[in-house]
Amino acid sequence: MVKLPVCFESKSTATALRSLLDELEYSYERKNVHRSYSSVAIVIALERTAMVYRYIIKNISATIDVWEERPNSGNITYIEARGEDNSKIKELLQKFSEKLPRKPWEYTITQKFRNGWFSQGIMGAKKSWQKVIG
Repeated sequence: MVKLPVCFESKSTATALRSLLDELEYSYERKNVHRSYSSVAIVIALERTAMVYRYIIKNISATIDVWEERPNSGNITYIEARGEDNSKIKELLQKFSEKLPRKPWEYTITQKFRNGWFSQGIMGAKKSWQKVIG
């Protein structure tokens, strides 16, 4: 399993992923599910729920989830891939990162100010992606 931050909103990230899967002629099923996550307000942890775009890809026996978390004043989008064949998932994530208008770890200056330079997802995003796609 791999969980990576993406610098685009979840809806456009899901659209780009769906477009790539169609291009590759992969057979997939898309479902909307929910995911719980925690955010902290002062010192109290708040339970929140995010809508998840889930893609179940039959060709490579993988499941990919795309969702947004709101830890601060801005949103952080994540993509999570699970499956049996890590090399095929790595290849798909590589192609996905190339399909986006800019690299998935290249947050705009506005996003960095809104979410915080050191917020989860932004700091270390490039390193996380490089570990997975090389």
